[in-house]
Order: sequence, then structure tokens, then C-alpha cells
Amino acid sequence: MSSKIYFSSSAKRKPLSYYLIKAASTSALKVAPKFAFKQTRKLLLTPAKNRKRNALSPQFSSQKLATPDGELHLLSIGSGPEVIFTHGWSGSSQQFLPLMEKVATSGYRAIAFDHYAHGDSDGKFANLPLFIKGLKSVIASFDKPKALISHSMGTIAALNVSKDIPHFLIAPTFGFYDSFEARILNTGIHKSLFSGVLKSVESEHKMRFGEILPEQHITGHTHPIHIIHDQKDRFAQFDLTREQALKHSHIKLKAVNNLGHGRIINSDETWQFIKESLLAKRD
Repeated sequence: MSSKIYFSSSAKRKPLSYYLIKAASTSALKVAPKFAFKQTRKLLLTPAKNRKRNALSPQFSSQKLATPDGELHLLSIGSGPEVIFTHGWSGSSQQFLPLMEKVATSGYRAIAFDHYAHGDSDGKFANLPLFIKGLKSVIASFDKPKALISHSMGTIAALNVSKDIPHFLIAPTFGFYDSFEARILNTGIHKSLFSGVLKSVESEHKMRFGEILPEQHITGHTHPIHIIHDQKDRFAQFDLTREQALKHSHIKLKAVNNLGHGRIINSDETWQFIKESLLAKRD
């Protein structure tokens, strides 16, 4: 259900469901506030799990990584310097398989993992702080990776964990908090419930959302930040990415068309964009 909220298209006219949810959440907040909070937390922090599994070629290997927050499921292919992939909300490591194969054939070990409560990793709930913790645990288990390739909400985690590793951001989500809040409140969920869930996540993980937003982590990088983004992406606003690229000279932006928010990951345009820089770094 959370994916239907986060990946919904904004509509000028509110549907009937908005008024029904608004009435229900307002009533529940007054009559049974603890129950209302629990249900809202469950709704917003439970990612959709894709039951479809792609068949893995024999070249792929999988492993479990033990962390303080549970086991993370990792997929890898190839040998050489490590390139780590990190997916977005309701995604999984399997989203990257074709791109991982191309990276591996270029002399790298491509490693992707499922975030907590995603794919085959442990956990019932997920959130941005857990994305950051998961990626930190994966990076810590390897020598310094050669690059980080991230998609959607995974780009926020990537920018938070390292400023000295080359970054490739695919469809990044700048303006995350405002977009996140607007999409949730547009469903009719009471703002007090939304705020309560955010505060509980901040308290649990000792991270403030205002301090982990991607715009706060653009400066100070020792390598260029490479970004590829569809100009008509319906879920991550291209204009906000372009705004960051205009502000910061170390951002290298490639604008594309007709690749959307998901198909862009394994597109030839993305591979050519990444390959040009990766192969240059090997030389």
C-alpha cells in the first residue's frame, strides 16, 4: 500500500477515497490514537515486496550479511574492484541484474543488496534511516568500493554514506521531504499521524530527516557526481535535479527522454553514461 502512496501521480481533483480516509483517520485519532498511530506506521513503513523473481544466471552468487538490524541479502557477479548498487523504495537487487552483468564484463565485481524489509532481506518495516544503515553495513564489509550506483530513494542513502567514492545517481529524489509529505497528505491521512510516524522513526534511529536530505550532502565530494534522469520522470522531479546541477559544478547531469523512472536503470543510455566514467577510472 505504501508504494501506491509514494508512487502515485498528483491529481488536481481529490478522489472520494481522500475524503473517506481523511474522515476515518481524523475519527481514529480522536477515539483510539494509539491504534491510529500503529496502523499509520504500518501503512507508511511497509514496502511492497515483488513476488516475481528473475532467474539468475550461474555467474551470480548470493550471500547473507549479518548486521545489527538483521541479515541483508546480497547478489554479486564478476571479479575485480567492487561497484555497489543500492535500490529505492519497494525495489530490490534484482532490478539491477542486466546492468550488473555489463559492469562485471568490464572488469568489476558488481554487488547489489536488498534493503531491510525488501526482497530477501530481514525486516518488516523500512525507512530512510534504515536505508542509510543498510548501505553503510554493506560498504563496511568490503574494501573501499570503486563506485556507488543508486536509484530513486537509494540515491539519498548513497549521498549520506560517502563523499570519497564516485557516485552514479539514477533518477534521484531531490525535494524528498516535501514530495513525501504532499503525497501522504493527499491521501487524506491526518497530518498529526504523519508527523508522529516521522518523529518515531527519527527517535528510533537517532537521525533527523532535515539532516539526511540529499541536498545537504551534495557538497564536499572528492569526485564528480554523475546523474542520469528522465526529463519527464513522474515520480522524481527532473527540474529539482537540474537545479542542483546548476548550483554545483561537480555534478555531471545527463538528461534523457522516454525512459521513465524504472526503465532507465537498465537502459543503454545509462550503461553508456556509467561505462564512460568507469573505464576511464580503470585507466
